[in-house]
Amino acid sequence: MDKPNVAIVDNALLERLISKIENLEQIVISKLEEIQEAKKPYLTLEETGRLLNMSEKWMHDNKFTIGCSKTGGKWLFQRKHIREYVEQDFFKK
Repeated sequence: MDKPNVAIVDNALLERLISKIENLEQIVISKLEEIQEAKKPYLTLEETGRLLNMSEKWMHDNKFTIGCSKTGGKWLFQRKHIREYVEQDFFKK
């Protein structure tokens, strides 16, 4: 019969390892939330403003240039239209 392997681990080391695992868990959860967010086909005016790094006033002034729809009292933007808006003035040397 095989004997079980037993290891003696210092409590401080064990606590550091547990802390690192908990931090890793939070990182994974955060990344999964970012991935889910990136899959959304429609963004609100506020989300689009954050994505473009533009103010809410700028977004209101330029919403029709980007392309939007008012649904349920909120302005919504399609990701593909946001990408097209950014790429239309993109210059590459």
